[in-house]
Amino acid sequence: MSVPRTASSLDSSNDEYSIRWYDERDREAFLNLYNLAFSGCTPEWFAWKYEQLPYADFVPIIVAEKDGEIGGFRPVLPLPIQVGNETVMALQLIDLMVHPDHRRQGLMTKMYEWMRDECWDDYAATFTYANEPSRRGMMKMNDERWTHHDLGQFDKYERIHNFTAFTTDEHPPALQFGAKVANPVSTLKLRVQDMLKLTDNDIVVTRHDSVRTDILLEIHERVHTDQPHVRRDAEFYNWRFAEPDTEFVMYSASRNGVREAAIVVGFDQTVDGPTTANLTEILPLAGGFELGAAFSCLLSRITSEVDFVDHISATGNVIPHRILAAHGFARWNSYPLSKFVEASSFLVCPLGGLDHSQPGIEAALVNPPGWNMSYCERLFG
Repeated sequence: MSVPRTASSLDSSNDEYSIRWYDERDREAFLNLYNLAFSGCTPEWFAWKYEQLPYADFVPIIVAEKDGEIGGFRPVLPLPIQVGNETVMALQLIDLMVHPDHRRQGLMTKMYEWMRDECWDDYAATFTYANEPSRRGMMKMNDERWTHHDLGQFDKYERIHNFTAFTTDEHPPALQFGAKVANPVSTLKLRVQDMLKLTDNDIVVTRHDSVRTDILLEIHERVHTDQPHVRRDAEFYNWRFAEPDTEFVMYSASRNGVREAAIVVGFDQTVDGPTTANLTEILPLAGGFELGAAFSCLLSRITSEVDFVDHISATGNVIPHRILAAHGFARWNSYPLSKFVEASSFLVCPLGGLDHSQPGIEAALVNPPGWNMSYCERLFG
């Protein structure tokens, strides 16, 4: 499914800023500003994320320009959202960047309002993940339409091996000292939990050094969920796991020759930050309680093989809380994790492309806690 660039995508002047879609001449400015704001944007990564995206036949980046200077960029990702048996197109807001010389000019609002007007009829909703300052800004722009949900209640869990990796010299001395104290205590607790981990001799866990799309689709198609989620198919997986400079390892769990569950682990290293193993994809998206033994065996294998990173991170509402807790994962807002992990929210805003004749789909989309999201989508930005 591809949503084309519309004929109305011409320059739009707003308070001397021209708001428009990205053009090839903007590439160098985008790479420079991205590396200034976030770091890690190579030409190969840019091509994968924005040019090879299978759901748009143009580069979906909004540009704010004034007198020939780039003021900011607002990339958006068109993604197919499946609700029950229906699929609608939605826009994920990611990677907002405003150049330091153009801040406090309302560019976040200008680019969002232009995107909303430009894409109103083509998309059912827009959604984003936001820290607290961004959440407040988004709610102010369209507070009568945005709905949001605290990701602390959206089941984000961390298994931290090294608390000191989350602190720098800029943190208060008390927090730095607390991280050093927490490390040996946490290490002992994790060792005890790993010794007591649940096992099931009927389940065989297999490690795959590359992502097996066929296995993922086999598991996904067996267990249906009506909750909103990015549509899983070969097109999505082949693009998603082609991310440059990112290593993915996959684990599948089988019982009597039938694959019951799978987890894809992605490894990440931020600049001067902790090394991370993300449970990027967890399948099936439904049936977690019935498949508790399979997920437990998968986590046992993963935590034993991926103990060299500073932390393992999981999100979504697939694996039951009690199983995550049994394997050393704690909710982000529990002590002491809340001292090291930033809060964030999941926000959804309906657009004009939403078919109001299907109230069930509309109700599901505007209910953020009901979305079934994983790091497959969240790590886009």
